[in-house]
Amino acid sequence: MVHHNADLTSSEIAHIWESYMADTMNICIMNHFSTNVKDEEIKEIIQHSKALSEEHLISLASIFEKEGIPLPQGFTEDDVNANAPRLFSDVMYLRYLKYMGKTGTDLNSMAYGTSFREDIRAFFMSALKESADLYDKVIRLMEAKGLLTRTPLIAYPENTEFIQDDEGFLGGYLTLQKRPLLAMEVTHLANNIDANSIGKKLMDGFAQVCESKEVRGHLQNGSELAYEIMKTLEEKLEENETDPPVSSDVVITDSTVAPFSDKLILSFTSSLTALSITKVGQAISASPRSDLVAEYTQLTAQILKYSHDGAKISIKNNWLEKPPQTLDRHKLMEG
Repeated sequence: MVHHNADLTSSEIAHIWESYMADTMNICIMNHFSTNVKDEEIKEIIQHSKALSEEHLISLASIFEKEGIPLPQGFTEDDVNANAPRLFSDVMYLRYLKYMGKTGTDLNSMAYGTSFREDIRAFFMSALKESADLYDKVIRLMEAKGLLTRTPLIAYPENTEFIQDDEGFLGGYLTLQKRPLLAMEVTHLANNIDANSIGKKLMDGFAQVCESKEVRGHLQNGSELAYEIMKTLEEKLEENETDPPVSSDVVITDSTVAPFSDKLILSFTSSLTALSITKVGQAISASPRSDLVAEYTQLTAQILKYSHDGAKISIKNNWLEKPPQTLDRHKLMEG
């Protein structure tokens, strides 16, 4: 078989760039976690996560060099305060790793599905397997420690049925008698509650230590938004007499020393916000009931505004590294 040495596509360039940025950030975060973690089993997973990112950077740097594409700056040891005391408990480290393992599986799957060149497919297939393995390691450890928070249980279906009433099935907005939630609707409600619970804790902790008043105010606004999202979605579960997922075992210490630069903290928050937009979008596509769609749509508008506010702060401080983009033909024509 003759192999055509094709140039990278837009999707491949986008994904390797995003992956490089994410892995440089993960190394910084894992460096801080590994310095302060007490539980040896959790420490082992933290070090494993860091090692995976270090291996990824070697592979990605090789691809950038081969293609003659400038290496992103990303995040470096300058963005980490090695002497900062712990800001979060070991349980928070584990919950964060669970969230990132699941997120990594989703993102690497999408990257693999939009990659075409053999070397790029091989990289993202490997990264996908590693993310799934990381998630599996965390789930098993959380289960062993009695820390695993699962999505709500529902009764098993007893019969095969077909929907007869479109209004009864699709309705909900301005409807007093709403149909019971579908299993997939419960799944997305629970997942978004869990994600915002983690996001809120992270933003509360970072707001406690960041240097910039502007960044602190942004983080506080993010914490309030995450709380609003959680309460809105919890009400939907409670209306359905379904218990929302609860995890109140995360501790934020009294440290006021920032473990990371404000640049990294804000970029990290922006990444969480982008993931939140994606998860709400997935929930809309999987939720036929009109009241859920209405709630998610309203929340999306709020999250998008918050994301816009964060981007303006990053640009103002010259912290936002420009991703690869298409050529500005109009500018080129103007000479």
